Parts: sequence; structure tokens; C-alpha cells
Amino acid sequence: MARRTLDTAVHDDGFVLEIDRRGDVLGVECRALEAVPHELIPVAVALIEHHVAYASFVFAQDDRSVLCHVSVHVVPTGQAATITGQYRYELPFGLTRRELDVLTLVALGISNAQIASRLSLSARTITTHVDHIMRKMGVISRTATAVIAVENGLLKVPFPADTDGFEALSLGRALRGDPVSPAMPVRQLVKKPLMLGAAVPLHGTAADDGTEMVQSAQLAIDEFNARGGIDGRLLSLEVADIDIMDPDSIRRGLCSLASRDVNVLTSGYFAHQDVAHEVAADWGIPYLHAATLRSMEEWVLGDPVRYGRIFQVCPSDVNYAPRFVEVMSGLRDSGQWLPSSTRLVVVQNAFDLTDLGLVRGASIAERDGWQFELISFGADSGESWAMIADRIRRSEPAAVMLGHYFLGGTLAFLRSFLAAPPDTLIYALYAPSLPGFRTSLGTAAEGIVWATTTGTYSDPLARAFAARYRRRFGTAPGRSHAGIAYDRVRVAAQAWAQAADPRNPDSVAAELRNVIHRGVNGVYYLGGDTQTARTYPSDEADPSLAQAHLVFQIQDGRQRILSPVPYADTVFRPQPWLTRTHRVESG
Repeated sequence: MARRTLDTAVHDDGFVLEIDRRGDVLGVECRALEAVPHELIPVAVALIEHHVAYASFVFAQDDRSVLCHVSVHVVPTGQAATITGQYRYELPFGLTRRELDVLTLVALGISNAQIASRLSLSARTITTHVDHIMRKMGVISRTATAVIAVENGLLKVPFPADTDGFEALSLGRALRGDPVSPAMPVRQLVKKPLMLGAAVPLHGTAADDGTEMVQSAQLAIDEFNARGGIDGRLLSLEVADIDIMDPDSIRRGLCSLASRDVNVLTSGYFAHQDVAHEVAADWGIPYLHAATLRSMEEWVLGDPVRYGRIFQVCPSDVNYAPRFVEVMSGLRDSGQWLPSSTRLVVVQNAFDLTDLGLVRGASIAERDGWQFELISFGADSGESWAMIADRIRRSEPAAVMLGHYFLGGTLAFLRSFLAAPPDTLIYALYAPSLPGFRTSLGTAAEGIVWATTTGTYSDPLARAFAARYRRRFGTAPGRSHAGIAYDRVRVAAQAWAQAADPRNPDSVAAELRNVIHRGVNGVYYLGGDTQTARTYPSDEADPSLAQAHLVFQIQDGRQRILSPVPYADTVFRPQPWLTRTHRVESG
């Protein structure tokens, strides 16, 4: 499995070195001081000087020296860096030393002939090396090969031949300058940082979410580090950019993080969450995800030995349809809304693994006197969001729930719907949590009702978090995943602090089952059989151990909470296009 491929033949001697921007050593953690290559210090100083926050590479002093996989983390203030090294007898993917040279040059995007010239080999020999590399990595393009090399830190330092052309890489730009050669006085011992890995989308689908996840996690980590870390150990963040729709990208990203020896893995949501579960189980690293999937709960329940280190930090999607019906019944029965009919419609366009709780939703609807209907469509249905909006417009149900999580699809439906809206209440899921929702719709967003299985409250704790986030990043956080990512770091930190050995995955997983953390998105208690956060309201959940299934409405350009009590801070306002309700109010 991936564990055997990426983490074989590790030498016993590793090290952690902390330096300041001058190259003076602040502390070292290793078995023997001579295990630390002093040549790495000017490399780290160059990264600090060139404002490179993170770099990973393979250091080989000469053709006979032991290989060392190195990660350099520059602290956010740019005043210091941590150098982590792990000696290895073998390279990942079974690469040879010569293939590492070739792979490093492939990452520059140069031709085989140019690589041959640099290494004083024939073009035919280089072609053979490149073919072997691609086969070992399981890819079919040079571009994919280069991406894996950069993501996994498979760049050889010192660079093969010379530094020409390496300015295309941030590491190369830093190393083109003249290095300094500082002395190495050891002033104090430091402990190896505890590393949290975040697999998030920074480009493409859900990139806005990914950016918030990274920023919130970094904010939480910096707050811990400002107080001295955990038991003298600083926290650090390792990030892998993931295409959430691509199973290969998910696998590569998580393996990349695991190969960097992170102590806890985290992620938001993936279309192929099953792939992520398998990777996490193979590596055995505690994994905190926010995929809201009942199907993944069942995996943990069905095989607690294999998946026992996997935790879902938010309640599952099965709560969406039942809560939709309950909220509609509550608005109708309280007289706050006059429905145009007895028909409730769910439009489902979600991941294959998603279960919106339609069966239970239909049962509640029947009990409450509603007709419950489903419109399900996907990329192969031939329908667009505009076509779905037209179907809703013509049939005019009382209310429609948009069973879709992404900003683009939700906006496409609403723009078409709002061009000539029928007397139908709109109830969206999750997408309006992102600041870009209101930015894109402007005043047309007024009145939209939406729900999330986990959202950021409006209490003093959440408001203080939002204020710190705004000061740090210059913009307000969204109302869901920003809070989850912040809370997730604090949950992991609490488990690390309580664990007998914070580097032992079983010890950390055991503490994750005991953690009770009141965060900005509610309470995290993961000690049940499925190791999933509980939801409120429900028949069995204690609200002091659960996260509220929040229903928001955009009112006067602000996100206000409609339910549940006691978290609500407003009451429902009829959406501007609900003509029957407005006539009753005015009458």
C-alpha cells in the first residue's frame, strides 16, 4: 500500500533544527549533533530572505552520502525557520539516485535533450530514465510527474549540474543567491513540532472554501504557538492542494501529507471521500474530516479496527431533508408563512455518496400533511440549473430545497428563478455560507433561507473568532467551514495535550474519542460508535454535546439564525416574492 511505497527504509537518525533569520541556531532535537548537515542552514536562511514559507526537498551532499528528506518551515513573522530532516536508505516510488537527478530537472519543464546536456548523458538514456520514472509513479504525462515531484519534495539539493533555470521554482529562486555560512552554537533544546496536514482545494472547485480552511487553521495554530505551543512543542501546518472531484488528486495529496510525517490529517469534503478514508486507514494517521456523509459513518461502524482513527467532525447529511420539512411545517403552523400549495420539492444534485435523508424527510412530510417530491439530476441528465428553475416556476410548489452544496450551481438556479419568481419559498443548503454568495447576488440575496449541518454561531465566542479572522486576513469568514477548520485545530491540540505520547497515533485517537470541545461551530464530541459529531435538535442528542443544525436567513444583508432555539437571533421574514404571505400580512 502507499505506506510501504512512501515510507520504506527510514534511517534511525532524524533531526529538527530551529534557526533565526541570521542562521544562528536556537535549538536542535536529534540523537547526535553530527547527524545535522550544516549545509542546510544557508538553505533555510535563503528561504527566509526570499519569503518562501515552505520548501521540501531531498538533500544529498554527494553520490555516496545517505539521502535526507528535508522540510523547511518559515514562521509567519519571517524571523525564524524550522528544518526537519529524516534520513532514508531509499527514495519514494523506488526511484534511484540518478532518477532523482532526472526528476528534479523534469520539474523545470525542460526537454530530454536539455536534461541530457546538463547531466552529460545521451538523450536516449534520459528518455529511458523518464519512462521508468513515469511508470514507477503511475502517471502518463511529464506534467503530472513534475507536479508529484514538487508536491512530495522530490527535488534534489544541491541541484543537479547548476542552478540555471531553477528560478521557475520558489526553492530555486531562493538558492540562486550567495549563501551565508553561519556558525552553529546550540543554545537550547527544542522539541519537534506537531504537524497538522490539511488537504484542501486551493484552485478550481471549492477554492474559496479551501482558502478559508487554510487561513482559519493557520490562525488557530499561530494562537497556540504564541502561547508556547503544546508542552513546549510548536504546531505547524502542512498543506496539499487537492482537486476535490479527482480521486487521484485526493490520493496523491493525502499521501504527500502523510509522507511528510504529519501527526494528524484533516480535510473538508471530497466527491470521493471513500478514497480519502482508505488512504488514511492505510497510513494509520488520525484523520479529522468534515465530509458530512452518513455512508462514511457506516464504514467506521462496520470496521472500527481499520477505520478507528477516522473522525467526522460535523453531523451527517441525513439531517437535511428532515429538518427542511420540520422548518416548513413550523413556519406554516405558526402563521409566519402561507404556503401556495401542499407540495414540498427537493432538487438533488450532490455527490454519489450523499444521503440527504429523503426517506425520513418523506415520512415527516406525510405526517405533517405535505406532498413530498424529488427532482434528481446530474451532469448526464441533459438538464441545466436554468431548466430546473423553469420546472419549479411552472409547477409552483410551496417550497423547494436545493440539495446542492456548490456556489456555482446554487447561484445559477437562483439567478434564473429570481428573474420571474413564483410563490415558492427557497431553502438552500450550505452554499450561502460563503461570503461570495452575497457578493455575487447583491440585494437579490435578501430573504434567502439556507441550512447547514454545522455552522458558526452568533454568540460572543464566534464573534470574537470572526473579529480576529477579519483583522488577520482583511475579510469576514464564512459561516461554516472557516469555523470548522479553526475548531478542528483546537480539537487536535486538545487531544495532543492529553495524550501520553502526542506522536503515537493510537494514543491521540484514544484522546480524540474523549475530547469535548466547545468551539465556534458548537460542541465537538466524537466518542460514539461512528466517531461523528452529534446534531441538535434530534431525538437523542444532548445539546451540550452537539452542534446545532442551523437555519439562516439573509436579512438586511446579514446572516441571521432562524433556528433552532436557543441559538436563533431573529424571526422569519417572508421572502420578497411570496405574494400570498405578503397579502395576508398587509391585510
